[in-house]
This record gives sequence, structure tokens and C-alpha cells, in this order.
Amino acid sequence: MIKGVIFDIDGTLYSYATNDKIAVGSLCEFAEKNLNVEKENFLKAYYEARRIVKERLTDGGSRHSRVLFLQTTLELLGKNPFQYILKMYDCYWDNFLAGMKPFEGAVEFIRKLKDNGIKVALCTDMTAQIQYRKIRRLGLSESINFMVSSEETGLEKPAQIMFELALKKLGINANETAYFGDSLERDIEGAEKVGIKPFWYAGERDFKETKNNCVKFYSYREVIDSDFFFN
Repeated sequence: MIKGVIFDIDGTLYSYATNDKIAVGSLCEFAEKNLNVEKENFLKAYYEARRIVKERLTDGGSRHSRVLFLQTTLELLGKNPFQYILKMYDCYWDNFLAGMKPFEGAVEFIRKLKDNGIKVALCTDMTAQIQYRKIRRLGLSESINFMVSSEETGLEKPAQIMFELALKKLGINANETAYFGDSLERDIEGAEKVGIKPFWYAGERDFKETKNNCVKFYSYREVIDSDFFFN
């Protein structure tokens, strides 16, 4: 009997790629207007900054920090970070959050889990503060019991601590738990290794067949009335 379900957030509950594209576009507009930097040059510096930060910080939530991305971008462009960084941070996330929409059926499914006494947790490779803002934007703040972030553990998925800490917070065993994620390497393999039943959300990708012992689905409508969760 399933007593708890753990969800990845980005790419699993909503389209990360769509909203990141919108947010980066808003940064380009900011750079052209306030930094006198053309879009092409800004993008070149921004993606190089991302590479530098992720190469320097090999694990943990800080390697996703937009503050660090933007700080490094401004340094590469020869601009003073103190003049612009907070406005650029708000520009990115305000535009990102404004366009967020949950995948069809995702909110309904999570609310149904709660209504049926099934605990819900999140397991995410990001800084905690912005993930709480995303969940509020998705309208799920009242439906989720706990969150585990890579900022909290110091390690990213598929590190076992991410999944084990989620189980500990939920107070249930791995064989009583299901996991929903969109990444084979981080989500599905990580859940499998600790004995959690994985559900692979393929809605945004054209996945090939996998040898992983997971349930593959393209829409939350496929699982919303599943006997696996609701007897």
C-alpha cells in the first residue's frame, strides 16, 4: 500500500524549459536597456557564467544559484555587480514565475493524494527559497508536507541522501513510496537505488525505451485514477 509520494519539481510538475527561456529573454532586454550590451553578447557571457559556476561547484544547490550566474555574467561583461545584480535577479525570477503553469492534471493528482491520506514530499536539485516560491505559484502550498533540496543536503540527485531524507521526513518506508521525476539519471535511477517505485514523466521529451524498472507516462491523467494509489 502506498503511503507517500515524492515529486521532483522542475520539468515534472511544470515546464522548466519554457519558463527559463522567457526569463532569460527578459534578462536580454534588461541588458540592452540598462547595460548597453547587445543580446548576443549578453547570452554568450551568461551561458559562459553558468558553465563556470557549475564547473566550480560540482554538487549542491548553490550551483543553480541565479545570483552566482548573474554575478559572474556581470564580471565577464566588465560591469559592477552591485549596481545591477538584485534588479536582474528579480527580473529573471519575476518573469519566470509569472509564466508558470502546472502540467495538466498535476495539481489535481497531488490534491487527490492528500485527500486520500497519502503524504506528499518534494525532492529537488535547487536552492530552497525559489522552490517554495514555485510551489506557491503552482497553488500547491497546502497540499505538500515536506521538501528536500540539494541546498539542504549538500548533494544533488541521484545521491541517496536526497531520497532517504525525504523518506525520513515522511516517516515511511521505501516500499510504501512512489517517486515522480523526469530525469532517468537523477530521478529514476536514484529512486530505484533506495527501493522507491519510480514513475517516469515523459511529457516533455521523446524518450526511448528504458531498462529501468519504472512506469512511463505522458500525462497525469494516466495516473490520476490509478488503483496503484487509490484502492
